[in-house]
Amino acid sequence: MIRHRHADEFILFTQDDHARLSGLLASHIGNSAFARPDPADAVIDAITLHDRGWPTHDFQPTLNPQGFPLHVFETPVELAVSVWTESVREAAKRGDYTGLLVSLHVMALSMIAQSHYSSPRNRLLHARQVFELNKFQQNQIEAQENFRGRLGMRTDLPLNYGLAAPGASPAEDALLFNYNLLKAMDRLSLAVLCSEPLFETIEGVYPRPGAKPIELRLRNEGEWTIRVSPWPFNQPTIEAEVPFRRIPARPMEIEEFQRGYEAAAVQIQKVYFVSP
Repeated sequence: MIRHRHADEFILFTQDDHARLSGLLASHIGNSAFARPDPADAVIDAITLHDRGWPTHDFQPTLNPQGFPLHVFETPVELAVSVWTESVREAAKRGDYTGLLVSLHVMALSMIAQSHYSSPRNRLLHARQVFELNKFQQNQIEAQENFRGRLGMRTDLPLNYGLAAPGASPAEDALLFNYNLLKAMDRLSLAVLCSEPLFETIEGVYPRPGAKPIELRLRNEGEWTIRVSPWPFNQPTIEAEVPFRRIPARPMEIEEFQRGYEAAAVQIQKVYFVSP
């Protein structure tokens, strides 16, 4: 769930709808400076489905300790590993390459969470969370080996979070390119849907497999518009519609919140990505 503060209301977007926006953006990647993803269908599916496990929560969303709708960045570890695991399972239904990309994505998210919980200040307080993250990561390593084996990709390379170093092989460079497209489209979608500023740049974007990575620069041009430079898409402006529900921006008890969320009308927010 994305919790966007708008005046005295919360605009709530589901994670699945955020991922669908990411997939729409991915379908427009490709111009004289940026290569199309390849295999295109599998990569676009992965980007579209990278949060496909979240409906298990967002159909009955929960609250944070302050009584506000749980924002994705507040997700407790136990919920996170559950929806991440389900996202990989759903993505793998579309094929091994799609499953591999989503597994790489959620494992990277788990590494970010682990770096927080494993800090010297937090380690003793969050031993259970660290254990759950370690267990999840081991499961994803095994899943990735299986995906790689069925795809005919090597399983004997040294990997960093499931990815080989640039230049290892054309197949590994393509995977690195496609994975970083997923990361970039995810962050572009989050940037336009969240009310808090998140990213001024997105690093590690490869214009094409085997190229040197660059960074995308983002600039807010209003509440629902992001300017992106350099421009990776095949048309000068992308307009999209994202469903949402709105509720009052005040603390609630869980029963009141879930009743209000279910009763709220589904509305549409238009968002825009514009070229320099």
